Amino acid sequence: MGLQPIDPIDPAEICRAFDIDLMRLAELGDPPGSHCGIDESCFSAVTVPCAGRTAIVHNCSHHLWRQRSNICHELAHCFLGHECTPPLTSDGERIHDSGIEAEANFLGGALLITNEAAKHIVLDGLLAQAQILYGVSRPMLDFRLRMSGALAIQKRMQGVR
Repeated sequence: MGLQPIDPIDPAEICRAFDIDLMRLAELGDPPGSHCGIDESCFSAVTVPCAGRTAIVHNCSHHLWRQRSNICHELAHCFLGHECTPPLTSDGERIHDSGIEAEANFLGGALLITNEAAKHIVLDGLLAQAQILYGVSRPMLDFRLRMSGALAIQKRMQGVR
């Protein structure tokens, strides 16, 4: 895709590059919130196999940065080869595999801010503009700076000076 390791990604472009259909929940024809009752924020995104293709359906009522994170989380499921499973049991209980979700959380964040990008942010003093540059929330930015080791590198370098 011609990206450098520190470049921000466009999740929609990633979907196109990997032939994954990206659909907004609103495109499904139901009014926002009808899938969750009154609180439309309860649904983030889901990966759906559809006639030999893969689709990611995401909640377009969320903040743009949250949408980007949701889509990258679902892309991570695809890239990690996680099987698409029904989200609910026959009794209506939510199915949740914490190990699989942790893997997708980690890779989804790394898609948004690579280790190289995290180091670039702290070493080049871009912390103040990083959320806008990479289109991420503050919690996601903090998570990636911590998990990438960028903060530890910065602290070591400050100790050297």
